[in-house]
Amino acid sequence: MNHLDDFPKRDKNRRIQELSESAFQSAISAGREFVIQSTDRQDYGTDYVIEACDGEAMTNVRVHVQLKGTSGERNVDDSVSLSIKRTTLNYLTMQPGSVFICYHIPTEQLLVRRVDDVVREYEHGSSSWIDQTTVTARLRDSFDQKFQRTWKDHVVATAKSARDYRLGFIAHPPETMASFLEEVPIDLPVPADRMQAAKGLARLYDRNQDRVISGAFDKFRAVLGSSSPEFLPAYMAEINLGINGQRCDRNRIEDGIREIYKFLDSKQFSSQSLLYSLGNAWLALCEYEKARDTYNSALLISGEYNNTNIEAQCCKNLGTVMEKLNKPDAAYELYSRSLELAPNLPEAHFALALWYIRGGVDFDRALIHLDSIIWTDNSAGRVPSVLGWRIEVFFKLGRAEDAFRDIRNLLSDGSKFDWIWPWCGKLVATYGPNSISSTRLAVQFWDEYLVKFPDDTFAERVRLLCIWYIHMNDGQTEINFDEFRQAVENLVEKGLPDPDFLWDRVGHWAQKEGRWEDAEIYYRKAFDMSPAEYGYCLGTTLNFLSLHDEALSILLEQANEHQPDAMSWFQVAIAREGVGDTQGCIAAYKRAINLDESYDLAWFNLGGIYWNSGNEIEAIRTWKEAIRRFPEHQLASKLRSEFSILGN
Repeated sequence: MNHLDDFPKRDKNRRIQELSESAFQSAISAGREFVIQSTDRQDYGTDYVIEACDGEAMTNVRVHVQLKGTSGERNVDDSVSLSIKRTTLNYLTMQPGSVFICYHIPTEQLLVRRVDDVVREYEHGSSSWIDQTTVTARLRDSFDQKFQRTWKDHVVATAKSARDYRLGFIAHPPETMASFLEEVPIDLPVPADRMQAAKGLARLYDRNQDRVISGAFDKFRAVLGSSSPEFLPAYMAEINLGINGQRCDRNRIEDGIREIYKFLDSKQFSSQSLLYSLGNAWLALCEYEKARDTYNSALLISGEYNNTNIEAQCCKNLGTVMEKLNKPDAAYELYSRSLELAPNLPEAHFALALWYIRGGVDFDRALIHLDSIIWTDNSAGRVPSVLGWRIEVFFKLGRAEDAFRDIRNLLSDGSKFDWIWPWCGKLVATYGPNSISSTRLAVQFWDEYLVKFPDDTFAERVRLLCIWYIHMNDGQTEINFDEFRQAVENLVEKGLPDPDFLWDRVGHWAQKEGRWEDAEIYYRKAFDMSPAEYGYCLGTTLNFLSLHDEALSILLEQANEHQPDAMSWFQVAIAREGVGDTQGCIAAYKRAINLDESYDLAWFNLGGIYWNSGNEIEAIRTWKEAIRRFPEHQLASKLRSEFSILGN
């Protein structure tokens, strides 16, 4: 029976994954700078979502992590190389602060690399990388407590800055945005006749005219009395305003709670309906535990008057409470139960859509729920809100054209709702250039935006960067280099916080057009402000202009300190050659090759330097190796035709 002892073997990759996850979780626990909030098994690129801590406080600043493990050897520079899908790189760039982390099993070390750094590395090279299916990320930094603390401080500071700007952005003065929610309700003439007043109040409540009722609250109370059953709809209207996040009177809600409780033991109203209203009141007051208990009590009376709509609404609002209590899974179950009871309940579809959006788990399903919403009453404000969220979902799904179509529709209500222009502006700025066609739509949006808000320098900046993106991707733009440069100079004079970045963009525009003297001027402006960030571009331009002495001093600092990669050492080699330092040039090319053995030009150029210095043997040896590695390169063909010893 030995054949029955032939069992399946444990998968090696699974073992590597388990070791990597264990090491990562231990590092997070020991660092105490983050907590793990979720794991993602969808395999789009994110393995973990972690939240930054501020001492014992939680910040809701969340970053995405892709975790890998390897048993392979390290590179010459002590880094570990990971092959990453370019689409995965794009996916992670959507979340600020994202990182690649690799557990190197032979040394039991966690290594880390910021996603933005990988993108920057490739942007310094040829633009052809955008057509690659995979890219290489080289991880060298240890994922230790020091890194975690620095990383945490950076992502928290970035999030706070974005938050402060966003809040300031939407808080424009009244003269620039009409505030729909702050409009004074109509001066409703409440009849002095008690019956007529009661009928009028009931009819208004049935038509969801909560704001109108709130405006006439004292009038109805004067006629009906604060403790009469006919006056209960006034309390409930105020409660509705509260749970919908609108301006309300807290004292009225507290009074309403006391009055509603008085009717619980009577047979005049459905106790389930009253408990539902009490749950709403506690929710409006942010008393979530009390709201939870009250909704649960209402659901225990399931079946009273066979009012499935009340049960459905109860489940939906209880789901909202559970989200507030940080129990999203329970909220999901309640939202789903609500739709089982009332499949067309718009509030439940809306809640589930937002649940999917906030969790980032399934934007396609979020869109399905948003498209299932039909508001039958009091739709003013609700339809634009659904449209606003749908725009964000379209952007997240990469459907920019659909998003801009909905933006055009939503802007038709821009004068009614003060949140619309800022919301659309935030989304267009956040998702930025995606393709030439979508970026052109973004430019059109900013053109309209600046007509309405001509003094918004942030909008001017984003519009210019959209135009820059189109130009750099070989699209036709409405302005030329001189006009772009002048527009940037005008913006800088207005005191933007990042002029160095804008000067660098001007430099890239000039470089693309072969205007190297202009490129040097504007790269130097950026370099003078941020030498560590912009030294590479200036040094490369100085090399092109044969200003090798200055280029060398800048590039050496870049290669040794700020950007110790193969591209920096390649430019150091060019500068060394330019100043006549042949041995230094050779050493720099070798350094570049050690850092990146796939750097084709470094191989061919190294052979050329050997040849020009009279070392023909080493030149031939280097060129043979280059041809072996890159047989289809145009320089390989040229060398074979010129040197028979290199073969045909």
